[in-house]
Amino acid sequence: MDYRLGRLHARFGVVLLLQFGLLFGLVAFDRGRDMRLLLEITGVVIPLFAVAVVTHRKRDRRVAVILAAAAMLFSGGALSGVRPGGGDLGPLLAVLFSAFATWKMLTGIVRSQRVTGDVLAGALATYIMAGLAFAVVYGVIAGRRPDAFVTNTAAPASFPDLVYFSFVTLLTIGFGDVTPAAPFARAVVLVEGLFGVAFTTVVMAALVAGYLRHREREGGG
Repeated sequence: MDYRLGRLHARFGVVLLLQFGLLFGLVAFDRGRDMRLLLEITGVVIPLFAVAVVTHRKRDRRVAVILAAAAMLFSGGALSGVRPGGGDLGPLLAVLFSAFATWKMLTGIVRSQRVTGDVLAGALATYIMAGLAFAVVYGVIAGRRPDAFVTNTAAPASFPDLVYFSFVTLLTIGFGDVTPAAPFARAVVLVEGLFGVAFTTVVMAALVAGYLRHREREGGG
């Protein structure tokens, strides 16, 4: 197995701090920023760092670098200022890269031979990465259809609004201050809600149970 769990999960604390800092900054301070810039930071920079932490496989890292470079190159704005051929594939590639990073983090956690506190930290980082990945999807949808998400003031949602909405959906809280108005947006919201329930009730529950068994065995030894 290529996941060096004894080393990599010690660095998940850094991923968590970066994620929490990004979340707080996006929701609290970045409402005046360009949506494309925030989308690229969320969908390219954070996943690239996460993949570097979760796996040492050269193939995975090579795929991550290619997806990140392509997302920035084809963004037509913020991080590169280039739009080859007049295309606008950057946001879609950012979605793909976010999904790839979330999947690699999830498989890295599930394949852990022992469930330790570090593995639980990795699971939390995966959960947050999933929320950020869905926020990127919502950003792409809103970029193509600005009225796809509306706030309680009837104004189109900004990207920080979408990040906030993504985690409200993932946590199945549902305050109703941001609402999906387009049918496709509603369909994606349903997928995120189901993912959030499945992750907490199946993945996290299994990991916590494994962690408790691991502690009992260590205590008995």
